[in-house]
Amino acid sequence: MRSPVTEIRGGYLEVQGVRLAYDEAGEGPPLLCLHTAGMSSLEWRFALPFFAAHGYRAVAPDLPGHGKSLLRAWRPIETVHDFAEVVRALAQALGLERPVAIGCSLGGDIVLDLAAHHAAGLRAAVCCAAGAQTRTFPPAFLERGREDAGIPSFHELNFYRGEASSGRGALPERVREIQWLRRRSDPKVTIADLTAWNAQDLRGRLRAVTCPVLLIWGEDDIACPREAVERTRAELPDAELVVLPGIGHFPMMESLEFNDLVLDFLKRKGI
Repeated sequence: MRSPVTEIRGGYLEVQGVRLAYDEAGEGPPLLCLHTAGMSSLEWRFALPFFAAHGYRAVAPDLPGHGKSLLRAWRPIETVHDFAEVVRALAQALGLERPVAIGCSLGGDIVLDLAAHHAAGLRAAVCCAAGAQTRTFPPAFLERGREDAGIPSFHELNFYRGEASSGRGALPERVREIQWLRRRSDPKVTIADLTAWNAQDLRGRLRAVTCPVLLIWGEDDIACPREAVERTRAELPDAELVVLPGIGHFPMMESLEFNDLVLDFLKRKGI
């Protein structure tokens, strides 16, 4: 029989008129874990039981149109702020009082948006592989991806990019899982996510953030340049930055250190 402490439970909830799916584990101070572009809560399957075992209620939603969540109004969302407001409404509906927001890539951009607009509603923010401005994809590539025949090998591109975006020190079995997850992504939803990522621009807004912030960046990350993370840190003078050697764009999956790193940060902040 599995221990209830480490079991991941699934649920559904209607938020802003759309049925959203989420995974959760544990009880205690809430953690809200947000996935990368085109992906789902499966990216957090290693983290949820860990944080549950250490006394937290860890929740990982599928963003609208991802995983088992339906599209909002049957159209992909194309702005980080819209995603953030959906996430905030979901947290309120689940009774997550002042959660710690943890996100990677697109999820990390969403965390920064939440911190910029609703810092008082967060206990802390953990932002991985993301920044205040993340315009890293050629606009022509995103426009081409809107057409059904624009990127005919999209799933293979995503599969191989999963490996290329992982670090030299990533666990091989985790890299294979990252590739499998990315091959399953929906092209139109992923392109909309990357459009939101490209449009992210919180420059000049982060100095008002009042909650503790931890920035995590893998030194082998080819999707989010260090300069973007450093510029973000410059606007968050009290933020901590941790650079993970040999890790790429998916630290919560690639690295065995990730969970302990976040746990140490939470404990030092009294959470």
